[in-house]
Amino acid sequence: MITFDKTISLEEYNHLRSLVDWYQVSERQFITSIPKSIFITVGRDSETGKAVSMARAVGDGGYHLLVVDVIVHPDYQRQGIGKQMISQLMDFVHTSYIEEGETTMVSLLSAKDKEPFYEKFGFFRRPNDERGAGMSQFYTQTVKGEIQ
Repeated sequence: MITFDKTISLEEYNHLRSLVDWYQVSERQFITSIPKSIFITVGRDSETGKAVSMARAVGDGGYHLLVVDVIVHPDYQRQGIGKQMISQLMDFVHTSYIEEGETTMVSLLSAKDKEPFYEKFGFFRRPNDERGAGMSQFYTQTVKGEIQ
């Protein structure tokens, strides 16, 4: 059985990231970013207490929310855990983030070939006839002042 809480350690976070071939974050990045998450949910195996999934969202507190770090340990995939986490996040948006009469934009950058999963929650693909493609850029600081 999976239980959910809102806490994760740096080691658990980087372990989950490594399972999906994402880069590791530094302690500084972790302690700066995770507490600023507007929403976070961490799935734990109730028998071992091990973190097996997580999802979080960051945003401006008003109009825009960005879904990030949606990860489910490969050994726990296809058990509905991802669906539970995104449902929790969308419930948060509807009950705590947006007020009556307001419009907010919830965005995400899907991992390759995971788009059908998010479409089940009402997300749409970009580009489309109305909107351009999402874009990203990564920087790595190798020596202070020099970026690759």
